[in-house]
Amino acid sequence: MASIAIYNPKGGVGKTTFAVNLAWESANAGNRTLLWDLDGQADSSAILVDSEKQSRLDAAKLMHGTADIHLHILPSKIVGLDVLVPEEEMRRTDNLFVYLAQQQRLTRLFLTFKQRYDRIIIDCPPGFSDTARKLLPVADLIIVPVIPAPLAIRGLERVRTFVTQKRGRHAPLLPVYSMVDRRRTLHKVGLSDHPDWPVVPMSSAIEQMTCRLLPVGAIAPDAAAAQVFRKLWTGIDLKLRQMRLARKVNMDTGQRRLDTTSQLGSFVGLARIR
Repeated sequence: MASIAIYNPKGGVGKTTFAVNLAWESANAGNRTLLWDLDGQADSSAILVDSEKQSRLDAAKLMHGTADIHLHILPSKIVGLDVLVPEEEMRRTDNLFVYLAQQQRLTRLFLTFKQRYDRIIIDCPPGFSDTARKLLPVADLIIVPVIPAPLAIRGLERVRTFVTQKRGRHAPLLPVYSMVDRRRTLHKVGLSDHPDWPVVPMSSAIEQMTCRLLPVGAIAPDAAAAQVFRKLWTGIDLKLRQMRLARKVNMDTGQRRLDTTSQLGSFVGLARIR
């Protein structure tokens, strides 16, 4: 019902970490969730999907109509969370998105996904590729992981400028400080510039994700990073409902209900920027 792109044109800012953990939080809250892994490195797929199940997309076959993209949606290790695995070559992925846009099939593809899933999390590749240029204008929300450093902040401004040019105004954006080490002077200065932005700290629990091949919420649910992603997702979900892009999922007794006032306040303020 709602698509959320995790994107920053600068690489190495934690996009996959965000995509995996927000998708886990979404599924854990009772949403039928799809994580669309668009990064050729396939790190999201490697964490969430058993290696023997993976079958990479073939963009050329999809463009020629000899393959079905839905066959590459695989169940993850997490109940309620599926993963759409990527094409290995970014150039062929770019060609696919240009083709889908030219044939006016990209929007229809999203509609078919939204009929099947409540939330779609998109792990975008870095750079201003054709994939990003075609995808960002149709995403409902854009989450921008930002390391507290000047070049990473510059990446956020490039995203805002691009989507403003394509949509007449920018889509709702949520910058989130990522990989934060408060012992570093540069990071402390960056945090002081935007004290209302959510902060995901540098964490050993996050580092364990690549070893244990599970989201941080499953590895260490009480860790500071897990709590940030928990509050962050619930704020995102509330924002989606305010935008009438999603409805509240009926949760079984015993599932968590969270106070997200502080996270939502930051998101709503940023969404009003023009």
